[in-house]
Amino acid sequence: MGIDFKLGPARLVLAVTCLAAAPSCTMITAEEQAEPLVPAIASSLEMSDKSLANEQLQTALEKSVSGEATRWQNPESGASGTVTPLKTWKTTSGTYCRSYDEKIVLASGKSLNRRGVACRASNSRWESA
Repeated sequence: MGIDFKLGPARLVLAVTCLAAAPSCTMITAEEQAEPLVPAIASSLEMSDKSLANEQLQTALEKSVSGEATRWQNPESGASGTVTPLKTWKTTSGTYCRSYDEKIVLASGKSLNRRGVACRASNSRWESA
């Protein structure tokens, strides 16, 4: 993964932090996101799965302690997932950020494991960094 040096200082620090924290860390730009914080597997997910995954990611990042997994399951589609916050830090500009692991399992058995970084925006929502 190459780093775009046009990111700006805050995103560059997050990118370096992400790389240092985990070589498999996935940084997703706003242009790559179909929905906030839902990865590329989104095309295989039902709309209700996307909603549950994003809701649980928001909840886990806002309320869970590092290392505590938050689970979700959609009984209608059979999809499920977990989100585990890993680390929390505050940037020099005062923004809180967290690294996390996310696993989404489709009813077919296909799964996606990713590591990401999100920062808390002024509207209290967590956004991919």
